[in-house]
Amino acid sequence: MAIVAYALFFLAGLGFGYAAAGRMKWLPLAFPLVLALVAALREGVDGTFLLRLVVALVVTVAGVVLGAVLDPGEERRVAEPGWR
Repeated sequence: MAIVAYALFFLAGLGFGYAAAGRMKWLPLAFPLVLALVAALREGVDGTFLLRLVVALVVTVAGVVLGAVLDPGEERRVAEPGWR
């Protein structure tokens, strides 16, 4: 089984989870779904196909969640006195 594809899905999830705002964090879930749709139209659907799709989605979600956890978010700003 090729690990490179899953590593790319994880990195995409990590990058979007860290940098994207709001619902855009979940955009990388579209990548394995679109690729799976194309593969299903060409090759058909079987058990291996479904297993690989589930693994790709789980890996992508793990990347998004980890990226969101690592994101420091917006720091609290304290009002500073002006120059005197």
